[in-house]
Amino acid sequence: MTYLTGAVMSSNLVSISEERDIDTAESLMKVNRIRHLPVVNQNNELSGILSAKDVVKVKDKKQAIKSVMTAPVKVVRKDSNIKSVIELMLRNKISSILVADSEDIVGIVTTDDLLRLLTQVLTDSDDLENTDIGSFFDESWKSYN
Repeated sequence: MTYLTGAVMSSNLVSISEERDIDTAESLMKVNRIRHLPVVNQNNELSGILSAKDVVKVKDKKQAIKSVMTAPVKVVRKDSNIKSVIELMLRNKISSILVADSEDIVGIVTTDDLLRLLTQVLTDSDDLENTDIGSFFDESWKSYN
């Protein structure tokens, strides 16, 4: 079965201005129970993304978001195949990716969204005993006992 990004993404985006401080971003993340904030410039255009990991690393919480955010931001189309999105996230070692429909940012796909999808797929599977999970791991994956 093919899943499109639009079916997996979270669409209730909360964004923040790049001029605001880290303390404000941290509060916004806590209140909304999220770990990623799209960052916009004074023209309300996407300029970066701020993650909870970024926030934790900052000692001066009064520092402007612009100095800490990640830019440029990876963006995929709403009609992208979710498998290619997962591969992009793994290749770039990122935990979220923004989703666009035409020129507008309409959502975000996070590792939480992907785990929800995995749970659904595993729950919907009638015959898990015969499911080949070997393809989920690449040859660089190693087991440490």
